[in-house]
Amino acid sequence: MSASPTVLPLLVLYRRATGLDTESDPRANIVRIDDRWLVPPERSLGFGRAVAGVDIPVRLTFEDGESDPSLPRLAGRVTVLGGRWALTNCATRNTKLFLTAPGLYREITRESPPEVLVRDWQLVTLRSRGGNVEHRFHLVIRWRRPAAGGDGAPSVHWGTGDWEAGAPSTSTADPPAWTDGDRRTLAAYCYPELNGLLPRPRERRAQTLLILGRPANQPNLKWLDKQLKRLKKDAGERLGADLAGEAGTPPFIEYVVAHHPLLADSLRELDAPVTARLPPPARGAAPRRAGDSGETQETVKLPRPGPLLQPRLKPGG
Repeated sequence: MSASPTVLPLLVLYRRATGLDTESDPRANIVRIDDRWLVPPERSLGFGRAVAGVDIPVRLTFEDGESDPSLPRLAGRVTVLGGRWALTNCATRNTKLFLTAPGLYREITRESPPEVLVRDWQLVTLRSRGGNVEHRFHLVIRWRRPAAGGDGAPSVHWGTGDWEAGAPSTSTADPPAWTDGDRRTLAAYCYPELNGLLPRPRERRAQTLLILGRPANQPNLKWLDKQLKRLKKDAGERLGADLAGEAGTPPFIEYVVAHHPLLADSLRELDAPVTARLPPPARGAAPRRAGDSGETQETVKLPRPGPLLQPRLKPGG
């Protein structure tokens, strides 16, 4: 298959997220990476229980290495179509692929046409039966090489290059005048949505305080409620809507996510305590290229480094 020389390689970062039914802090499953590949435009990557017919097969397993029997043999394929990276649901049964990013949510079924990847960064999720395990693929079209002196492969978001510009603000309201403290609070409160995680039952206030590093006691809950009431009121005035109470929470979260570029630094700050507990990148670790063996590569869990200051990767570089 031929591809336009202007199509950039695709960086694919994989995480098997487990224990989601009892997960209280979503950060660990965001900053950790189990595997990664660099896919050139002329190659394809596929994932499922027993993959065939693609250049880079990704076998989805449980933690013990056994194949997940609830998944199709080939669930999805990522390849270049018409000069753009696209995702196709290849399942022969009713298996959904979820394509998400801040402000983006798509359910891709076997009847869906190939979904063109319109963001610099997006998350593809395949849920195992029961929903307690999710196979997550971060698809990064514009990414950056590691900082000088480090050979480790990029982790989630750090490698995205224009992460902030990958999904421009969709809000028509005036930009909010959030303080640094406001941004930190909102990044914690909307952490799942800002990271493209699928909806699931959450005790949002307790999770917010946990991410902020505050005990979920009565004084902190009152403090958080006070902050949210003030921020909702400000957002409501800018939108010309009443966002008070539980009914106002979904449009408030949508408003915050629409201004997610303002929260990138706060997200990195909130991830820092979790990344600090991870082992350092293996020396010389890098994304595997097409043709590298997926069975012999050591799994390396990588942190999300600091500000995005590295030069953009050039096509073919």
